Amino acid sequence: MIIDTELGRLIAQRAGRAPDGGDVLQILGIPYARAERFRPPVPVGAPGVEASGKTAGSPAAPPTGEPINTGYGTCFPQRLVPRAVNLALRHFQLRPEWQPRGDVAGEDSLRVNVWTPLDGAPRPVLVFIHGGDCGSGTLPVYNGAHLAGRGVVVVTVTYRIGAFGHLHVVDGGTASCDRALLDQQAALRWVHEHIGALGGDPGNITLMGHCGGAQYALYQALNPDNAGLFHRLILASGQRAVPVPLDLDAERRAFAAFLADNRLTREELGALPAGRLPRLRLPRARLVTVMERPFFCVDPLAVLREGRFPRVPVLVGTTADEFSMIEMPLWYGRMGLATRGRDLGRRVREVYGGHGRRIAAALRREADGLVDLQIRMMELVVFHGAALDLMKSFSRFTAVHGYRFEGVPKVYGGRPGSYHGAEIAFFFGNLDRMRIPVTEEDAAVAGAVQRDWLAFIRDGAIPGRPAFDRGDPRLTRYRADGAVETVAFPHADLLGDLEGTDLAASVVDSYMRRR
Repeated sequence: MIIDTELGRLIAQRAGRAPDGGDVLQILGIPYARAERFRPPVPVGAPGVEASGKTAGSPAAPPTGEPINTGYGTCFPQRLVPRAVNLALRHFQLRPEWQPRGDVAGEDSLRVNVWTPLDGAPRPVLVFIHGGDCGSGTLPVYNGAHLAGRGVVVVTVTYRIGAFGHLHVVDGGTASCDRALLDQQAALRWVHEHIGALGGDPGNITLMGHCGGAQYALYQALNPDNAGLFHRLILASGQRAVPVPLDLDAERRAFAAFLADNRLTREELGALPAGRLPRLRLPRARLVTVMERPFFCVDPLAVLREGRFPRVPVLVGTTADEFSMIEMPLWYGRMGLATRGRDLGRRVREVYGGHGRRIAAALRREADGLVDLQIRMMELVVFHGAALDLMKSFSRFTAVHGYRFEGVPKVYGGRPGSYHGAEIAFFFGNLDRMRIPVTEEDAAVAGAVQRDWLAFIRDGAIPGRPAFDRGDPRLTRYRADGAVETVAFPHADLLGDLEGTDLAASVVDSYMRRR
């Protein structure tokens, strides 16, 4: 169907029922910016850029009166593991709900996707930034129809990933390191300016990110230029912010080595067909962010430390089994995991130094064997420690809620546990899109997390759930049986003793080298 809005004509599909009994509309592929390869995004509405995202007067620009959106999902080109391979791997992140197999790939993919009741009443808005270095805003697990049926306008953002977004490119005296941040910022500005035309309340916007998207959402929150663009913040299974200064000489050397390794010139790189870029040999990924202008005008860690960010309510948490993605024999050797008791001490010392023995002792009773112990150690230091650190930092200046999610999607019989991203499927209400059994307990978990988080999105608070207290750190535990309880933050004292060390960065770097 075609609908007429203040933005222009839009292709929409009926996707569910709104609270008043009307339709939830799905509106895919609305452009928020355009960008030449490796260049900053130019917002829609800027001189020369039409609402369709095309350059005014270009042959690709739609005729006046034609829809400005695609009506389907788009993504940036990326390498997808063949489906047959996952029949053997049985890896949850390679399942269809986490893959953009239904998207059209291309570089014209700076687009937002909207699910809205569009019933006349301004609704709270959820803007979601997906995680990882793959995917898009239209993965099945991110479908926003269910939440829109609960009275929220959902917006997902597709931004540049892989070499398109993250390859550090040097051109003369400037370096472009992470264009994804600028893309997301442009999308936030578009939402704040235009979401009212699609039923959203521009004065009640929640920014949410998962995994790498949570780290991106954190950087957006710590950028003073974004004040007023959103009013709540949800960080799901993110990690610590690790900004590093720009070293132009080092970037120039690294870029020259990359070009030499791929036998390309700078001009040839810019002219490569888009489908070739995901197949280039890229430098080893590191979970650090180079502070380049124009996005980073101030150090985000200083902003966090000094409270110079918008004092919006914050929800931060993790799942119980964040690193179950590597808990399979195929990965043990590659990850350097000890599989024999006699090797454990050496492995723990290599990765955790003098802290290893104490961390292992604290987690041994919770672990199901030798490998599980090592994975739980990684989860504690990398994910749970980052969540506690962020809770403490934000709670000095604003209201914070913490969570630990234990719901278990019945993927491969539930073997991966409450894996990295499990809370996303429950919160978005998309377990039924995963072609897995959905039990009464699953429905209870989904109901509990949706009730609490939708209250947070509407009002910035969760009734019956205490705010985080630095002196008595507690969080909300969403149990796999559907029960919800407030508990002390597990191992908070141990994690407090690790604050100020570089242990988390060391563990992450070891993981990134081996994966």
